Amino acid sequence: MIAIAYFFLAIDHPEAGIDDSGAGLYVSAKPVHEEPSNFVEFTQEELKNYPYIHKAVSSPRKIIKIPYTDEEVMDNLDEFDLILYNNDTEFMKVGDNYYHFSFEWADTLEAEKK
Repeated sequence: MIAIAYFFLAIDHPEAGIDDSGAGLYVSAKPVHEEPSNFVEFTQEELKNYPYIHKAVSSPRKIIKIPYTDEEVMDNLDEFDLILYNNDTEFMKVGDNYYHFSFEWADTLEAEKK
């Protein structure tokens, strides 16, 4: 599964722009205004190999639900995560912009509170 630690997002807040609430795995990309000390650079073309990461970058701050039961999708996310993990970072650069990536698991109990 995803190698780096999961960062908890505020999924209980409608202003967060959740793609599809409920139990599951979520990803978001938050813009960073200063250059991080460590990051991985991707081109827009390279990001097309990671559709859910591309979607997160295309919709900064929006929380995107991942179909975690789809093995191909999860393998794709693991591949992306391994790139960040091997570079000891949670940040990436696309064009002139920097992003911090967060992954979160929301459990069934949390989803039932809604």
